[in-house]
Amino acid sequence: MRVLSKLQSVGVTRPFSLISYKTTISGPPRMALRENPIASCLMMTRGNIDLMRYSVACYQRQTYPHRELVVVAEPEAGEEVQAFFCSEDAFNVRVFVAPSGLTLGDHRNLAAARASGSVLVNWDDDDLSDPLRVGISVRVLRETGASAAFLSRLLLWWPQRKIAAISERKTWEGSVAVRRSETPLYGALPRGEDTAAIEWFEKTHRDRLAYIDCPLLYVYAVTGRNTWGVPHFEQMFSDAECIFEGDEFDELSELLSDRLPLLDYAELLRNDI
Repeated sequence: MRVLSKLQSVGVTRPFSLISYKTTISGPPRMALRENPIASCLMMTRGNIDLMRYSVACYQRQTYPHRELVVVAEPEAGEEVQAFFCSEDAFNVRVFVAPSGLTLGDHRNLAAARASGSVLVNWDDDDLSDPLRVGISVRVLRETGASAAFLSRLLLWWPQRKIAAISERKTWEGSVAVRRSETPLYGALPRGEDTAAIEWFEKTHRDRLAYIDCPLLYVYAVTGRNTWGVPHFEQMFSDAECIFEGDEFDELSELLSDRLPLLDYAELLRNDI
């Protein structure tokens, strides 16, 4: 298959037992995470239920059992979001409605404060995660003693244009899993709050980080309703390591559809123009 060959050419393999990671660990060890810590997946949402249901489906499929989903909804979407989760009967979910006048950064801080886990995992409401994402993130934190773990690459996915890509190598802030005791404080910003917080975190914890090279764990979806606009994503694809277009996009989506709801999500987004 062409797609498998292209993935292998940039070091992307399956199964995920073959993941690799590097660390910047130095100095005295941190207190070890206890065995099977609770992982709190933190989701902020404006109430785009049709998109959110796919992210929630990925949470439901996670193989790591010791987890919870903490949802912070904007006030105008609170009732709809609460009704959605009541109808879904989702596993171990708690929903909070944010007070009026707060920014996205404030919502992230509220979610962290409400979480009960010792590991906090970012969980965007319009992106997709492989069933092993939480388990691998927790495993790497426990094995390395790192303060936080990030994906160094991920899968960019733009179904309206039938294009996907293995991203450039960098710190992808949306993939962060961090020890609760060391989670960064987010600024009161309407967007870009995660980038600013993680840049600060990297500077202050540069000797305590782990980077996981397993890009198929996370699908960064271009939905048309993202916080950032089209030029932002066009630049991401321009910087990417490997591109899949047209028939290759379809082949890749089919290849991953046994683990991710890519086909149904693509149909929704193509009709949402």
